[in-house]
Amino acid sequence: MTDDRPEQHSQTERAIEQVLQAEKDAEQAIHDCEQEALQMLHQAQIRAQHISLRTDQRITNLEMRHGHKLDQTIRAIERQGDDQLRLDAGQHFDEEGLQAVVEALAMELCQKRSTPEA
Repeated sequence: MTDDRPEQHSQTERAIEQVLQAEKDAEQAIHDCEQEALQMLHQAQIRAQHISLRTDQRITNLEMRHGHKLDQTIRAIERQGDDQLRLDAGQHFDEEGLQAVVEALAMELCQKRSTPEA
């Protein structure tokens, strides 16, 4: 009968070393994955900030363009209003008709004052 114990002991030690090495390799792989995930998260945050900045810039540009168009539209409306006022002021009015309206209004006011209040 031969003594296989040293050989078995050696195989057991190798198996334990392999398990320990596999454990170390797994821990290193987990660490590497965590680092890669952190790096990906950081890159995603940077991209999100760039998107936010571009969006803000686009909104600002749109507001400026629309504000400019609105100012132009307001100025055009004001010019049209000024033109209309000039046209209205320049039109001939019926002096006799205006006099009749003034007299009718004066008569109505005088009648209200002369009637006793109830």
